Amino acid sequence: METTKGFIFDYSKCVGCHACMIACYVENSTKPPLSWRQVNHFNKEKLPLLGFIHLSIACNHCADAPCLKACPSGAYYVDKETNAVIHTPELCIGCKYCTWACPFDAPKYNPDRGIIEKCHFCYHRLKENELPACALNCPTGALSFGEITKDSNPNAIGLSKQEIYPRISVRGSEVLHTVPLSDINSTGLNEKDIEKFHKRNDDQSVSPLHEWPLAVFTFIGALLCGWIWSSIMPNSIKINFWLFGILGALAMIISALHLGKPLRSYLSVLNFKSSWLSREILLFGLFIISGISALILQINVLLIITGIVGLAFLISVEMVYNITQKRYSTPIHSANTISIALTFAVVFSQIWSVLIALLALKTMLFVIRQGSKQFVYQPFISFITFFRLTLGFLIPFGYLAFTEMSFSWIFAGSVILGEAIDRLMYYGDFEPERPFENVSLQK
Repeated sequence: METTKGFIFDYSKCVGCHACMIACYVENSTKPPLSWRQVNHFNKEKLPLLGFIHLSIACNHCADAPCLKACPSGAYYVDKETNAVIHTPELCIGCKYCTWACPFDAPKYNPDRGIIEKCHFCYHRLKENELPACALNCPTGALSFGEITKDSNPNAIGLSKQEIYPRISVRGSEVLHTVPLSDINSTGLNEKDIEKFHKRNDDQSVSPLHEWPLAVFTFIGALLCGWIWSSIMPNSIKINFWLFGILGALAMIISALHLGKPLRSYLSVLNFKSSWLSREILLFGLFIISGISALILQINVLLIITGIVGLAFLISVEMVYNITQKRYSTPIHSANTISIALTFAVVFSQIWSVLIALLALKTMLFVIRQGSKQFVYQPFISFITFFRLTLGFLIPFGYLAFTEMSFSWIFAGSVILGEAIDRLMYYGDFEPERPFENVSLQK
């Protein structure tokens, strides 16, 4: 079997001393709390009477690196001499998309610099035939560096099963089966205490609070796509080219607020070949240009082309968010941008019977999505859920049931707010894959 150079980690030897992290700090002049290497623990809750198993991990410089493929600006490349996956700070726009893609939690966002940083394999040392600083300074030999088998995944407990060929070999995993287990009650804690620990340790790297610019961008994009689709239909509510252009420009400006380096946003289309995020941005630009042209010239063929480009944009949006795990289990969800665009297309086309059926379906999907996940802030989520159901279904349904079913901007505004809330809540459902997330030693 083919071999390569990589990290070698032995569970049975690691005592969690963090010497590897300190060595990384010293070698690369990084400053705490930002750390390119981390020591994780299987006993996340730090319960007494349970053993502690540690895993030191950083970037594993995968042969099929998801960070490299996901980065929209092409800030990652592979060093040909060492096969290290290197990050180029000058090309980084600080979008943090690579942090969603990496299952090892290797790329780290530095808020002071507005860019990503990560382990570079100490490739400057490798070129001098020296060991990476972390492996050189491990006092127990738990972390070393050498010749390993090039496997699609390390098949180790606590690590990702994605077939991305990480350069790490894990040994001593049999120690996991010898860790003493204890009943929760014997620790003096109960199930509610454990839930509190889980909430405290919950990964909030992706949340509506952080990602609201993306929620606004994708929502406005879906709204404009639906409006363009409806323009092809007779008797639809038409959109002016200036309003279309203003909303499109506003969406692009707001999306740039998400970036650590917003003035570098023009670099985001450089990796169109492999990054869905890069494709999303490029297609949105084409959609806006095509839409303005079609609305000014009033050419139906150009409107149809714009609608097709808009659909391609929405597909790319869904592919962007397909990269990360979700806290719900349903394959289809109510905040899908294509379904949002379809809702607005029906609203502006005034096809009321179809709208009633569509809103009922989306409401069902929303309730199922909320019911299939574990809430972190139950009271707040319950309030927002009620607000979304009221604006997005109850008010529109009541309006259609008790009026003459004619278009009203108050009615449309209620639907718009309901759909916007749903899209924003969607960003609270993200759960990027991380080491040890599904491992627990408690009974």
